Amino acid sequence: MQNKIFIPKDKNLLDPKVDSTFKSMFTQEKTKSKNALKKFIGAIIGHVPEDVQVIENEPPKSIKDAKDIRLDIQCRMDDGDLINIEIQTCLGSEDLRKRSLYYATRMMASIPMRKGKYENLAKVYHIMITDFQLFRNNKRYLQRFSVRNDEEELADNLQFIFMQLPLLAVDEDEAENLPELEKWGIFLKVGNDIEKRDLLNRLMASSEGIREAGEVLMEISEDLTAWAQQEMRYKAQMDYESGINTAHDKGVEEGVAYAARGMKAENIPLETIIKITGLTPDQVAAL
Repeated sequence: MQNKIFIPKDKNLLDPKVDSTFKSMFTQEKTKSKNALKKFIGAIIGHVPEDVQVIENEPPKSIKDAKDIRLDIQCRMDDGDLINIEIQTCLGSEDLRKRSLYYATRMMASIPMRKGKYENLAKVYHIMITDFQLFRNNKRYLQRFSVRNDEEELADNLQFIFMQLPLLAVDEDEAENLPELEKWGIFLKVGNDIEKRDLLNRLMASSEGIREAGEVLMEISEDLTAWAQQEMRYKAQMDYESGINTAHDKGVEEGVAYAARGMKAENIPLETIIKITGLTPDQVAAL
């Protein structure tokens, strides 16, 4: 039996890992976008909320500076719990773990007391999805944190969940039988990869939430403005990475020059300075 084709192989799709596309996919004013968001949240926190209200936290259409805007998704669920979802494609200069703590605690501070009782305090979930390995000493793609010591949890009201997509290694032939959250991880990884279009269609056939997200992704991929926003995000990332590399190269160059000047001051032979630093005789003489 031939697999159902939800999205043709020759259809170009936006990259769901790009934050502008990610946010647009889950915040459209249409039922399937909202259903996809609920199912995605359910796969992460363990239960599908009956309703989700997206809290607008930034200009949705006008992007003046693609480098500075945070394109996260903030939601309030039907039971009053709050959730913040953010996706990152490159490791920037910020400490993303501390940043997650900052935004989660700000959300916690904004929650009114339920009937004036701490025991009724709502929960805050902060979800960070990365297209790189954030935790260097742990190879699990999914990391969950709460407020606890080695023996006991202080409270479960503050939850941090990190998904490291590169560490999600699965047998693609068994994609239909994977846990729902792993299916979502694969969807984000291969969503715009034409060579993985059969896998994407199989995922959509096996999961209602992913099918709805895929259909919304296909629809917003018809929007030229969405493509322009994605290119802006790509450019911002490349500019940042280029700046980091340039700064690194300049730092290395200055460090080599500093070392060469120090060796000259100690009257170390020119041949030795050249061999150690890789500089030319003229470069050493100019220092």
